[in-house]
Amino acid sequence: MALRRAILVVLLGALSALAIRPDSGEARGMSSMLYKRKRDKQTDKERTNMRPIIGVVSQEGDPAPKGHTYIAASYIKFLEAAGARVIPILADMPPEEVERRFKLVNGILVPGGSQVLRPGHGFYDVTSKIFELTLKANDHGDFFPLHGTCLGFETLAVIASKNHSILSEFDAENLPSPLFPTDKAEKSEFFSVLPHKVYENLLTKPYAMENHVNGLAWTAIAENPTLVDFFDVLTLSIDRGGRTYVSTMEAIDYPITATQWHPEKNAYEWTLDKDIPHNPEAIVITQEVGNFFVNRARRNQHNIANHDDEVDLLIYNFDLVYTGKAKFEGEEVDFDESYFFPPWEKVREVEEAKRQARSA
Repeated sequence: MALRRAILVVLLGALSALAIRPDSGEARGMSSMLYKRKRDKQTDKERTNMRPIIGVVSQEGDPAPKGHTYIAASYIKFLEAAGARVIPILADMPPEEVERRFKLVNGILVPGGSQVLRPGHGFYDVTSKIFELTLKANDHGDFFPLHGTCLGFETLAVIASKNHSILSEFDAENLPSPLFPTDKAEKSEFFSVLPHKVYENLLTKPYAMENHVNGLAWTAIAENPTLVDFFDVLTLSIDRGGRTYVSTMEAIDYPITATQWHPEKNAYEWTLDKDIPHNPEAIVITQEVGNFFVNRARRNQHNIANHDDEVDLLIYNFDLVYTGKAKFEGEEVDFDESYFFPPWEKVREVEEAKRQARSA
C-alpha cells in the first residue's frame, strides 16, 4: 500500500501540472451557464420531485437466458434504498423507444457488466442515444442526471472521447481499493455532498470495490482533448501491477458522473468469490452514493401523466430471479439476484395489450 501511495503522489502532481480543464469556447460556456442556472433554481422546495424514477439499462449475457437481457438486482436495490423506483431501458430497444422512456424518467444509471462498446451493439447504441439525449436536455435547461458504473464508466468514456480504442487492460478484478483524489475531488459535486467521514473512508480504506479488466489510463484522458474538455478527473486508482487508471469522473458542464468502482456491491452482493467489503462503514458508502444520485434525480421534473401507465412500466412487472447459487462446482457467481427481460418486441406487445385492455 505504501508503494502504491508513493506512485500516486508522483502521478497526481503530474496530472495537476497538466491543468486538464481547458476552455473550449462559447458553446461550452453557454452549456455551463445553463447547467448552473438550472442547478441554482432547484434549491426551491416546490421543485423537489418526491416520486423519482430512474431508468437502468439492461444488457445481454450471463446470467440471462438466451435471447433475454438482464439487470443485476443490486442496482435496483441501490436506487430503491435512496427513495427511487426503476423503469428498465432494454438494450434492444429502438432509438424512438429509448427517447420515449428518457422523457418519463428522472435520471439514468448505466450499470457494470461486459459488453462490446462499438456501434451496432445494443448496449452501446442505447447508451449512446441516452448520452445524446442527456446533453440535449441539459443544454435546454432540463436538468437530467446520468451515472455510469464500471462498464457504464467505460462506455461513457468511449462515447465522450469519440475514441473506441481509448480503454486499456488492467489487473483490477476483485480488488477493493482506496481512491486517490486529484485536486478537483474535494470541491466536486460528487464528493462534496458526501459526509466527510464517508469521503475520508473512501480515500484511506479499501472500500471502493474495483472489479474490472478494462479501464481508462490516466495518461489516456490527458492525451484526448475531447475527453479532457468534458470530464474532470476526481480520483485515480492503482491495479495490482502498479498501473494507474481513472476511477471517478464528473462532467464539467453536465450532471454526469462515472465510477469505475461499484458502490452498490458493498450492501447488495454476497458472493464468496469476491472480496466485497461488507463492514458498516462500507455499507454507508453504498447508501450515501445512492442518495447523491437519487437526490439529483429529484431535481428533474419528468413525469408519467397516467398512473396506470407508470405502474405498467416499472421493473416490478418482470421476474426477479435468484442467481446467487452456482449451477456447478467451481462456477463463479456475480449477482445474488437478477431481473430478466424478454426481447423488446415481446415486451412491447405485452405493454400494448395492457393499454388496450384499460381503454376497452
